[in-house]
Amino acid sequence: MGKMHKRLTALLMAAAFSFSMVAAGYSVKPEPGTTFTLMTWNVRYGAEGTDAQREQIAFYDADITLLQETDFGVRRSGRVNQAEMYAEGIYDYYLYGKDDDYDTGTIGTSLLTDGEIAERDDYNNLGQIEMHNGYFHADVEVNGVDLSIYNVHLNYLRTDWRAQQLYELALEVDADESEYIIVAGDFNIQSFDELDVLLDKLDSVNNDETYYATYHGLDWPTQAIDNVLYTADTLEINQVLMPVNGRSDHNALYVEFEVK
Repeated sequence: MGKMHKRLTALLMAAAFSFSMVAAGYSVKPEPGTTFTLMTWNVRYGAEGTDAQREQIAFYDADITLLQETDFGVRRSGRVNQAEMYAEGIYDYYLYGKDDDYDTGTIGTSLLTDGEIAERDDYNNLGQIEMHNGYFHADVEVNGVDLSIYNVHLNYLRTDWRAQQLYELALEVDADESEYIIVAGDFNIQSFDELDVLLDKLDSVNNDETYYATYHGLDWPTQAIDNVLYTADTLEINQVLMPVNGRSDHNALYVEFEVK
């Protein structure tokens, strides 16, 4: 058998093996150096103007955008599906996480992406999923990276309720076998110490050393209530941006990640 024929045979066998691994449910590990971006932003149901907010979302064009305080069918926001409205013309897919009934509709959080959302067909025809105790989870594939995403909006009224939410979230994260985990959103914490329950497995973008005052209000012990937590053994941070403007009562956090 000639060298060229042997080489061709080896390439075909390798391709067949890779295909069989994918077909059997094994994921292909992304190349080190692969990058992707994520933005999280509490948009306060668009009270400061959804057109300007959509401009910002389109400008940063993150691979995944997580929004908190989005409405579905509520009078104050024109009874629209805000997840769909924010995604329109910018992203191919969205998920709306229902948190609670409100007025004529519901309030919740949203995920926008051009990436592939796993089991997307299992969600109802409105692209809705139920939030669980302050967060919802979705598996999203972006640039060949299989991400386990938690979109978070925790209780602000009582510290003990928030502690219970963080404890349950930590249990789920600890049991999560994904290599690439990101937990992001509006945590409504009064101190970074509240996040300690998550830091055995994750690192945080917003902390005492790198402090981002995302919340505009002065009615809270800290303004650093929005955060992005991630698996630092598999992901590193290339860039963090915080757009500062009056388009919500929160600033967004935009993060570029790189696969190790």
